[in-house]
Amino acid sequence: MEKERLESGLNENRRKFLSKMSLGLGSVALGSLLIPDLFDGKSQLDTDKLMASLPHFAPKAKRVIYLFQNGAPSQLESFDYKPMLNERIGEELPDSIRKGQRLTGMTAGQSSFPLVGSYHGFSQYGQSGAWVSDLFPYTAKIVDELCIVKSMHTEAINHDPALTFFQTGAQVGNRPSMG
Repeated sequence: MEKERLESGLNENRRKFLSKMSLGLGSVALGSLLIPDLFDGKSQLDTDKLMASLPHFAPKAKRVIYLFQNGAPSQLESFDYKPMLNERIGEELPDSIRKGQRLTGMTAGQSSFPLVGSYHGFSQYGQSGAWVSDLFPYTAKIVDELCIVKSMHTEAINHDPALTFFQTGAQVGNRPSMG
């Protein structure tokens, strides 16, 4: 009994140690990303290099409004213009796209996987030339004031794991979330 209690206490201490250690390593990694020369072995930071790594303008954003619109219109109906997809509407989904992924519960009974494009037109707006769907005429007027992120990618083929990945950076749950 005493031995089991001692081993349990040691395991708990190991967990605490590793947990705190991961926070420390994460801080070191973040520091090295923000200031690349921070850990180069020099005894004193070169202030010129430090100043050069900082933005050349004063930050102006006082607040950030983070909207995660689960169930919002598809990217294909908003800001992601895909002219080739529209040209190929009705064609069968190429195997190079699916790459052998398993079928979802919703598509398990399907024998055909036709391509579907946008049902609405797109035009370029603003100085940035961003493509905006005809569904958003008022948003198109202020498109240069928006930040449109198009680099998100996940291997998940179902919505829930993809949403979890978007919020936490992992497809499995129980991770800290951004929103």
